[in-house]
Amino acid sequence: MKRATHNRVRQILYEHAVEQLPKFTKWKLDDLKLAYPFHRLFFSDEALLSARVERSVVTAMGDKLYPALAKALAEDRYSDVDLEHNVEGTVNDAAANMVEQIVTELRTPKSRRDSPRQPDHEAELTAILNSPGGGQVSRAITADLYVGDFPQGPLFIELKTPMPNLDIAAESKRKILYYHLIMDRKGVKNAKAFLGLTYNPFITRKKYGHSFTKQIMDMENQVLIGQEMWDMLGGAGAFDELLEIIDDVHRSLPKH
Repeated sequence: MKRATHNRVRQILYEHAVEQLPKFTKWKLDDLKLAYPFHRLFFSDEALLSARVERSVVTAMGDKLYPALAKALAEDRYSDVDLEHNVEGTVNDAAANMVEQIVTELRTPKSRRDSPRQPDHEAELTAILNSPGGGQVSRAITADLYVGDFPQGPLFIELKTPMPNLDIAAESKRKILYYHLIMDRKGVKNAKAFLGLTYNPFITRKKYGHSFTKQIMDMENQVLIGQEMWDMLGGAGAFDELLEIIDDVHRSLPKH
């Protein structure tokens, strides 16, 4: 990445980390030992403190850190980059109904499904785009990250942590399918849309095993996992450089 982008990413990481540090000083260790007496069997004092604030820190990362980093990396290479980008258009209601049907069928447990539907990006698009008739309806969705001048076609990414619950996975699927439908009706045939998982606790794509994501998404064609997403935005090697910057920032932080 460019030097300016490198510095910008470092600043984003540092400022976010410093903003979170007060959460670690809010709790007194003696109080935590009283509040979580059995945790002391397994966790060091530092780990006990980290466990107490983890949820709040992770939430803040999802709300602020990941979008800011994604935007910074994308802007290293592209000029039409936006967060919370609204995409709207008019579609026929038969196609809109097909989107809803696909999502409903996929989120229904397999044991209770009347249809044999499995996640299949190409089959889903064929069913949606070939659903004729009905009146015209307006639909609008919001992209967590949008890159209008992405070379392969306008890029829509839902930024999520790697183990979304069923509702989040289903809503991401709905937005991806509506994005393709809206863009197709506008004459844009090469639009790209993905669920972008910001990191991979399973280490490799092959081992990724979160059930809700796999239940709802075509993993090969609708999901970017960890390094795949960061390198798509920032170019080959962007993720490795991001890890190096994280290590550098970590070493420079005030001790809590």
